[in-house]
Amino acid sequence: MDSSLRQRRRTTRIALPTAVLLLVGGTVTIQSVGTAAAAETTLRAAAANAGLFFGVAASPNRLTSLVGQEFSQLTPENDMKPDRIATSSGGLQNTGGADTLVNHAQSNNMLVRGHTLVWHSQAGALQGASQATLNTFIGNAINRWGSRIAYWDVVNEALEDNNTGRRRNQWPHTMNRDANGDGDFFDAGDTDVIRDSFIRAKQVVQAGGLTTKLCINDYDVEGLTVQGGTQNRKANALYDIVRTYRQYIDCVGFQAHFNDNPNSIITTDLQANIQRFADLGVEVHITELDIDDDLSNNDIGAGQAENYRKVVRACLNVARCTGITVWGIADSESWRSSERGLLFTGGSGNYQKKAAYHAVLDELNKGRDVSTDPTTPPGTPTTPPATPTTPPVSPTTPPTPTTGCSATVSLNSWTGGFVATVRVTAGSAPITGWNVRLTLPSGATVTNTWNANRSGTSGTVQFSNVSYNGSVNAGQTTEFGFQGTGTATGLTPVCTAS
Repeated sequence: MDSSLRQRRRTTRIALPTAVLLLVGGTVTIQSVGTAAAAETTLRAAAANAGLFFGVAASPNRLTSLVGQEFSQLTPENDMKPDRIATSSGGLQNTGGADTLVNHAQSNNMLVRGHTLVWHSQAGALQGASQATLNTFIGNAINRWGSRIAYWDVVNEALEDNNTGRRRNQWPHTMNRDANGDGDFFDAGDTDVIRDSFIRAKQVVQAGGLTTKLCINDYDVEGLTVQGGTQNRKANALYDIVRTYRQYIDCVGFQAHFNDNPNSIITTDLQANIQRFADLGVEVHITELDIDDDLSNNDIGAGQAENYRKVVRACLNVARCTGITVWGIADSESWRSSERGLLFTGGSGNYQKKAAYHAVLDELNKGRDVSTDPTTPPGTPTTPPATPTTPPVSPTTPPTPTTGCSATVSLNSWTGGFVATVRVTAGSAPITGWNVRLTLPSGATVTNTWNANRSGTSGTVQFSNVSYNGSVNAGQTTEFGFQGTGTATGLTPVCTAS
């Protein structure tokens, strides 16, 4: 992210063993070294104990000793963007800054996030390039650093501002074509720069036997809703992209540039949105975190610290949220310096910890509060499912073959709340619409729904398709989800085709 690009817009927790981050062949693993006896004193160590990385974005001239002491992951703030390293033919140039950052990360046992390959902004010589040229650049960049890059942001900021839920209309998205006119770019005959870029990136990773994971990254996608309770259509659009292209996408980045723009606030359903993406089987990262002091009435003490606690806790409460990265070290060095949104004051290597720093450290030291542990630690490669439209779930009730439709539900629960993901499967014939009925246990209440219309919030609740997911081919599936308070065990969905 660059300041010239856009304007501002207790429960009992698991006690985890002390652990250290080990970098082996570009992969970070968590290794236990004994029972935790005292709180850790750095963000890096506290995060490792909790099973995630805590990172920072930086440039080569800001690689002070604090970077390696406090952070276990490094994102080049600008030095891997196409305007720095891409030629017009997709080759590489001027990689010295990026090389310095990667080498520093390796010498300090840190993960690296490559940022970024395909972006409408800061494209430099690539501006207006064809998909073939983008593919050349993708291959050259991934291969140059190989598995030394743990994560690559393959596509960055593909969706419009202002919560429209639409793709951007600038290059490279002007190459998109909706061949059958159904309103999306997901069909085999469509042209989609997101799909084609991820396919190329996946080919390069697999051909080179690399452990690098491939991510999509965007802002204003953090909550299920935006200010006023309106559905976050931008988040829903990103969810549909990840679900459809799951076989190519390993990780999702929520930039988390929180500010007082109605679409950029910290909403109470942040955790639920992280969870629904995690339920697709991808890692979720907070990738560019800063929190405008306007959200705490210009208080960079306790008020801002509490906002940081909310964000860190939302990540910690989801097993597949495996990393948090702040977008800079100190307020004075931030791309949004006037908003004082980072964890340190000072500058030029002389930094002072803010209240927000101590709040983050305290929250990390408390550890995770999740019902299950991560299936893979940060940096460990996963094998994506064979088909992007059917991500892995653990249904509580198996579907019964039918000529209409059937439904299964999977739950992720925590103390006082839950997220349910419901999969609707068409029977032996296509369907053009569906309704799902669920009876919630006493005390359970639905607070948010996505990819479905809803009637009722407690007791018997009816869900029905929205405009884009009613038609389901024979044997195929679609999904919707909802968040609730209370407990929701023993749900038995009943599906009716319409």
